[in-house]
Amino acid sequence: MKEIPFYHIWSGSQRSLHCTFTLERLSLSTCQLTCQLCVWQVEGEGQSFNIDFNIAKQDNRPLDADFLMLDNSAPALAGPSAFQIPYLIRQKICSSLDTPCPHGADWRLLAQRLQLDRHLSFFASKASPTSVILDLWEAQHFHSGNLNQLAAVMAEIGKQEAMIFLVTDGEC
Repeated sequence: MKEIPFYHIWSGSQRSLHCTFTLERLSLSTCQLTCQLCVWQVEGEGQSFNIDFNIAKQDNRPLDADFLMLDNSAPALAGPSAFQIPYLIRQKICSSLDTPCPHGADWRLLAQRLQLDRHLSFFASKASPTSVILDLWEAQHFHSGNLNQLAAVMAEIGKQEAMIFLVTDGEC
């Protein structure tokens, strides 16, 4: 359960993200997700939504385009075709950028170069700011899955770890 303070929603002054939720498929044999999303005000009315998602089943129903548009360019992908940064690469980037650097070559510069710096206060509140930045970058670039752009940004930051993108598939 995650509570969002009233003033974050209604005051209009809270521009940054409040929270994120990530679901990760740990086994290729898992094809179905069923959950219930409940939203309510303290001591007020509530609403719940049942979510039933099966990646093995083809569904030809029209989808709500506003809900599935990221970056206003392409519809979201789900299942095996969805883009995700390989685990080892993500781990190496996070360990390289999570620790604040006096010269600025850390997660803050990554957020700036990826044009996600409007959420800096949100990222700063997380145990791994870099991981959250990478989550958002993945969500925006799921349609291309191009790690070369991320490698170029890492090189611009001045991190020699940009070479981590040459990790073999067997390591990922």
